Amino acid sequence: MIRLYSFVLLIAVQLHAFEDDDIDGVENSQDLCPNTSFEDTVDENGCPENKDYWGKLTLSIGSDINFDDTTTNDYNFYSNYNYNNWDFSLNSSQQSSLDTNNKERQSSGDLYLSTSYSKSIDKLYTQMSLGSKIATGDEEVSTGENDYFANINLSYTLTTNMVALSSLSYTSTGDSNETTYNNPLSYSFGIGYMLNDKLYSSLSYQRSDSIYEDTEDYQSISLFNSYNFTEKFFGTLSYTKGLDNLSYDQSISIRLGVNFE
Repeated sequence: MIRLYSFVLLIAVQLHAFEDDDIDGVENSQDLCPNTSFEDTVDENGCPENKDYWGKLTLSIGSDINFDDTTTNDYNFYSNYNYNNWDFSLNSSQQSSLDTNNKERQSSGDLYLSTSYSKSIDKLYTQMSLGSKIATGDEEVSTGENDYFANINLSYTLTTNMVALSSLSYTSTGDSNETTYNNPLSYSFGIGYMLNDKLYSSLSYQRSDSIYEDTEDYQSISLFNSYNFTEKFFGTLSYTKGLDNLSYDQSISIRLGVNFE
């Protein structure tokens, strides 16, 4: 049976109680230039009026280590460009696993492209995304067909340091000549907490319809952690426990990234 896997696109959830670290009158969640000098006159985006803002580019590399009957490694690359409320993302990977003769086997993964629009209203942060999976991966680790998806992510500020998280996603799965796949609806909910100005953690539950007929839904629970080493460099560490018979039993994800703006 094909073992389906997908990438979790990393979304840095910001807290949206009013905070203005550079004291320019623009809230952190809306401030596109968060480190302006005190004497600078800024526009509505928090950027110096006499300087151009070119947006923010985030790059990260990492590995997902999946434990089941065999151990599988997914080496992945993620990039995101943000300008104002818009995000454009690209994610790709390569999988490595051991066959029955304990020989390492490599296979390229699929390519994910998405466009997102974000908006904050008082304590509610909303992100709406449209995207596509371009089937470039080996059919042993993917459907071998293109998919199209839409999702919405919500976070609501409960306290200064805590947010409630939820998401809803629908995927139109491409069918092959041999197989007709279901179009899964998936959702998640959880709690995020900013322990300090560098460390953020969240605990969430995910559930998704199976793409196969007459099989149980995918279910998992995840613990996610993000740490800012400096203003530019960050790292993430997450653990996922599969709660069904088709998902990987356990997965550990490690990523390192850098921001340019």
